[in-house]
Amino acid sequence: MRRILTLTSLLLAATLITACGEDDEQTTTVGTGDTSDNVNNDLPLGAGPYPIADLSISFTDAAGDLAEYRLACLGDTATFTGDIPPGVDAATACLSVATDTARMLLDPDVMVDRMCTEIYGGPETATVTGLLDDIEVNYEINRTNGCGIDDWERVFAGLVPPPAT
Repeated sequence: MRRILTLTSLLLAATLITACGEDDEQTTTVGTGDTSDNVNNDLPLGAGPYPIADLSISFTDAAGDLAEYRLACLGDTATFTGDIPPGVDAATACLSVATDTARMLLDPDVMVDRMCTEIYGGPETATVTGLLDDIEVNYEINRTNGCGIDDWERVFAGLVPPPAT
């Protein structure tokens, strides 16, 4: 009887160890608008191309309509939640806030002095608040001059929707 209990215990332990084993590939979900894409990688949790970020975005379009959404980046995952406007992509947004230019603009301790052309790109505005790799963010993006247009269309691509044409 004791041998049967021991054998049963060993089989149960072997089954649990096998069930908890590592898969050949790791699947993470990357949010893109209201859909999700599966990305296969062999990176450990938290590693990957994305920064550690928790950002809230308030976007006002040319018609004055407000959308509020949140971007969460955790190294290997990128997710949007909320009123996600068409044309934004979580993976692209996480990569765009990871660039040196974006980090410099989002960091309130860095003084950015640049010359901007005086051209008007549209009335759209976006406010970005939250944390980006321990940097407290509070930044407004608008399209009222050449620098704002560049920030909107190149620096923060994917974080804010493309301008209406």
